[in-house]
Amino acid sequence: MNPTLVQFYPDASKALIALTEALLVSVAARTRKPFYLALSGGETARQLFDVWRTRYSDPARWKNVLFFWVDERCVPPDSEESNYYWAHRLFFKPVGIPAEHIFRIHGEEPPAQEAERYARLIADRLPNREGLPRFDCTLLGIGEDEHVASIFDHSLLQSDDLYAVSQHPATGQYRVTQTGEVILASREILIALVGNRKKELLHRLTARPDGVVTPATYILAHTSRATIFSEIGLFNRELSF
Repeated sequence: MNPTLVQFYPDASKALIALTEALLVSVAARTRKPFYLALSGGETARQLFDVWRTRYSDPARWKNVLFFWVDERCVPPDSEESNYYWAHRLFFKPVGIPAEHIFRIHGEEPPAQEAERYARLIADRLPNREGLPRFDCTLLGIGEDEHVASIFDHSLLQSDDLYAVSQHPATGQYRVTQTGEVILASREILIALVGNRKKELLHRLTARPDGVVTPATYILAHTSRATIFSEIGLFNRELSF
């Protein structure tokens, strides 16, 4: 069992600002090398990109950052379902992030083919740690069903593939996703859990009965480098998963 630091803030905005400050401290510490950042999607990511656009819009803050994705829906980049679409609309374009710093998953391509292409890209670009490409930071979300990335069951948590195809259990939509071992290889994992439904999720995660493993609890139990930023109360404590 690994301790996961959960930092609590008065509201969602302050939690997202605190996450961003932690990220930028790590970015600033790597001034001579690219900083490899993996982005997630979803409603929380949109809120985070809005914070970045409004409070951290100086391109100099991001000049050493290379942006990759944890996962992507298999849709075109101009679809409102696309994770890339919202990152581009809310952050990349208004802040002026150079196109050569952005490495999107091509959701419009055949899923299996794109998972292989993106895995090769990651393997070629990123530094290697014990046979796995290593991101400097992974921004991870946790769904209300306790999925992480687009990992909805146990099959991709210990996969030999770097990226793989998954299918949403309710909608049937195909996605390209990072697998569990790549997530765990990241130097740092930052997680935002904000909003009333995510508060309930955090309570559920920390009260999980022994023996019940979900993608979220698996990741949290196998890393000591994760920090959760939430908005419950005004104190910090460690929780074991």
